[in-house]
Order: sequence, then structure tokens, then C-alpha cells
Amino acid sequence: MAERNKRRNRRTASRALALLVLAVALPALPALAADQGTGPGSGPDASQDASPDVRPPVARVEVEGHESLSSREVAGIVVPDLDLPFDEVALSAGADSLVSRLAEVGRPFARVGIEWSEADDGVSVLVTVDEGPEVRLGSVDLEGVESIALERVAAHVDLSPGDVVTADALARDIETLVREYADSGRPFATVTPASANLGEDGRLRLGISVDEGIETTFADIVVSGNDVTKPYVIERESGIKTGELYSASTIEGVRPRLERLELFRHVSEPVVAVDPATGAATVGIEVEEGTSNRISGVLGYIAVPGQDEGELTGRLDIALMNIAGTGRQATAEWVRPNPFETRISFSYREPWLLGAPIDVGLWGSQSIRDTIYTTTEGDIYVMARMGDATRVTWSVGALRYVPGAADESTSVSYRTALTTEYDTADVPANPTRGISAIGFLEYAAKEERDSGDRYTSATVKLRGATYVSTRPRQVVAFEARLESIVSTEDPIPFHELLVLGGASGLRGYPEEFIRGDQIAMGQVEYRFILGRYSRALAFVDVAWFRRSGSNPAEDIKLGYGIGLRAETRLGIIGVDYGLREGAGVLDGSLHVGLVREF
Repeated sequence: MAERNKRRNRRTASRALALLVLAVALPALPALAADQGTGPGSGPDASQDASPDVRPPVARVEVEGHESLSSREVAGIVVPDLDLPFDEVALSAGADSLVSRLAEVGRPFARVGIEWSEADDGVSVLVTVDEGPEVRLGSVDLEGVESIALERVAAHVDLSPGDVVTADALARDIETLVREYADSGRPFATVTPASANLGEDGRLRLGISVDEGIETTFADIVVSGNDVTKPYVIERESGIKTGELYSASTIEGVRPRLERLELFRHVSEPVVAVDPATGAATVGIEVEEGTSNRISGVLGYIAVPGQDEGELTGRLDIALMNIAGTGRQATAEWVRPNPFETRISFSYREPWLLGAPIDVGLWGSQSIRDTIYTTTEGDIYVMARMGDATRVTWSVGALRYVPGAADESTSVSYRTALTTEYDTADVPANPTRGISAIGFLEYAAKEERDSGDRYTSATVKLRGATYVSTRPRQVVAFEARLESIVSTEDPIPFHELLVLGGASGLRGYPEEFIRGDQIAMGQVEYRFILGRYSRALAFVDVAWFRRSGSNPAEDIKLGYGIGLRAETRLGIIGVDYGLREGAGVLDGSLHVGLVREF
């Protein structure tokens, strides 16, 4: 909140400075505002001016001669409220406000005339606008610029010679200049107008004086509120590097960077103290730690048409997100997507290899599907952080397939994959704005041990989500997914097909209900935010799939329903009730989940 207030104050100051520049450049402007021709003598029916004791309301406002502003905006400025009694003083003030507004949009020579007359239903007001010529920029002379190249400044401003000069455009450029200094180690730079004149060609010549202030660098980082997490973990994840030039953008990014770690219940805006003698900036970061380890489970009940009893599915996973306060992570998961299959998996990640923003890790999994087959797979990966929102991961791994039938062949696949992630969501648990996107590309080469046959395949997965706040504490979440696999093997083996269904996608259907070589899905959720971790929602899921080869299939599936996420003493409880297309109200799929932090 404090940082938002500072940005708001900076914008207000920049806009006020822009108006000051226009006032300096155009000394006749104040006189124009006073010479409106406003008053009862200006109207053709001045003799009909209302008695001081009788104050009829303004019945209508007509506008003539305007171009830069709409009739509705002009009328609203001059007479903000038609229901109030007619007031000459207020009308004159409205005319002054209109002159100021026209100056803001590049018409500082505008003149406004006001006439009024009394009618049976009230006072009729006529506003006549003479906008005058536009003011265009001739040249800008910057004085005092030393640490930043003029070409660099020019690349970040909008106004160019010949452009119409408005207060908003000037304010944006002044703020851009101040911001450029704040991101270049000069947070105390000030910008003031030195001169402003209209040339013989009618163009505005501005002289801007810059006081760059002292050069500031990041010095000490003081961390408080952390009982488990090591201070150096918070320091490195903050993005602040001791000895580097001060950057306002870096400071503004500290809080969202730390919140995305999901290690802290609350992160305060950083506090900066600068030694005026040395320019050394000490940054204070206060956090409130949460319980970063968690255990979560999902229980699913799928109604089976034509049967009295449904099917139970489930998942249980344990995540250690901050081992010994070092930011190291480990997970273990058990999944039963259907009554015939069980999977177990684990992972480990080591962050910041050799002090660089690079993580390394490994992942392994085994899946047993009754007596049909067993798969064992694993990957090792390297993940590089590129800025605050982007991560790129490269992995290599292998998968071993062991069939349950004697007439099938054991096979081994070797694979490599590249994943790119982009995430600007504001709050991980309950985002209200931002976007996220994931791109995945994998190449695999398989060999069957008995026959020696070789096959290759390529898999592409794209996923994106965006969050739009419609009203306070109401958010629409859109998500889209597109996946495709191409293989030289026909048909593609059952265990290699892409899957969709259940709690993670296409609610209202069993887990992994869809299998195909091409799948696409769209999800829309309307969320009512109830708390930091709580929300109620209504959803619609639509999925399409196609399976090629010797066993072709293609279809579109629809699921819809309601859900709830609630923070309780037991943990975060999630409930989704989904209905498939054509199902009755009582024939839906119920997914109940619990996330318990410890």
C-alpha cells in the first residue's frame, strides 16, 4: 500500500508540474479563465434573469463549438448536477474548470462563453467553446543531465517535436524521466521547469532542469520476522544485490518475488534508509512466516451410470518446501486415478547452484496398472530463472515399460524436454490479476528390447491462464490447454497417450477419462474471493480430443458445476461437484481435497 501511495503521489506531482510548465509557457492563460463573458449580461435574455429569492434548477445544457471533448463531458464540467438550484458563482467556476480541462488536452488558448435564460421548466444554459489553436512541441532542452545519456532519455519519452502538448503527455514524460533516474541509482533526482516559451512559429520550447541527486547503491539488507528461513535465502530471493546501483523497480519487486515462494504468510513493503553522505541504501525486509510444509489429499467419488455403487479415486502428496530453512524442496506423491492403476512419485530440488539463480533437481515415478503393465521413469533437470516472471527448464530422462503379458516386449525410452514458464499472477493462492503461460516440448527415442524395433515421438504442450477482476473480490479465471503427440509407432501405446479428466481438468468425469494423441481444453471459473485462501466458484469445462491410428476416436465433452475452497483449522478444504453433459443433478462427480500445512 505504501508503495502504491508513493507512485500515486509521484503521478500527481508530475501532472502538477506539467500544468505549471503550461502556465509558464502561456502567461495569458490565467487571464483567459477570468475573461469568460460569464454572467447574466452575456445572455440574450438577461432581463429574464431569475430573482435572487427564486432559484430554479438548470433544466438543460447545450454545447457549441467543441471538438476535443464530448458534449456530455463539457456539460458535466460546467454544470455537474442538474438537480441543484441555479447558481451563477458555481456556473462561473464550472467555466474556469472547462478552460483548465481544455488546456490539459492541448488547447490552452480556449475561450468559453456562457449564456443562460429562464424557461418554464428551469434555466437553459448555452456553453459556447472557442478552442483556439493547438500547442505543439518545438524543442526540449535538458540541463543537468550527466549520468544518463540523452539518447537513452529520448527513447523513453512519448512527446516528440511536432506533437500536441497536453498536460497528461507532459506529466507522463516527466514521470518517465524521474523513474529512469530512480532505476539508475538516482532516487533523489528532481525535475523542474527552467524555461518555457512560444516561438515565432507558435511551437513550445521547453527548458527542463534536472538535479540528479547523489548516486545511491544497495548496502545492507536487514531481514526480520524469520524464525525458520535463513536470512541469506530471503536476501537472494529478494533480487537485491549488495553493491549494485539502487533501482526503484527492484525495490517494488521484492514483495511479489518473496510471496511467489509460498513460504511466508505476509511480506511487508521494503523500507529503505539512505545515508546522505555516502549514498548507501539499507533495505529492511519484514516477513511473517507461514508453515511451508504441507500434506494434501483428494478423494474423488465417480458415479457410474447403470451401477448402484460408484468408484473411489484419490491422491495424497507431501511437500517439504523449505527444508531446514534453506529453500530446498522435496515431494512425495501417491495417486490412484482409477480402481485399476496406482502411481507413486518423488522429487527433490536444490536451489541456487553455486550462488547463481539456477536450480537443479530430479524426479522419479512408478505406475502399476493391474497386471497389464508397469512403468518406471525418471528425469534430472536444470532450471534457470530469467527475471522475476520467467523460468526455463531443460531435462533429460528415461522410461522403462514392462508388460504383464508374455507376448509383449519390454521397452526403454530416452527423452529430453524444454519447458518455459511465465507467471505474473499477483497472489499464488487466489490470484486476482495477471497471466501465466507454460510451453513444453519433448523428444523421445524408444527401443523394444525383444524385437529391436525403434520409434521416435515428439510431444508439445501449451497452457495459459489469465485472471480478470470484474468487481471487488470477484474474479473471472480463464484457462486454455493444448497438447499433441506425434509418433512413428502406430498405434501409440496406451500408457503414452495424453490424458485429461477429473479434478485437474474436465471436472464431472473420472480421472484420466480422456486419452488421445491430441487434446484441447478450455476452463472458465467465476470466483468470489472470501479470504486469502478461500473462494466460492462456478465453473464450465470444455474438452476436445482425437485419437488417430488404427483405433481412431474424436469427441467433445462438457463439464460444469460449483466449488468451494475454505481455510479451516484442519487446513484448506476444497470441494468441487461437477456434472457431465446429460447427467442428472445427483449423478455428478464429487472431489474433496484437504491441504494441511505443518
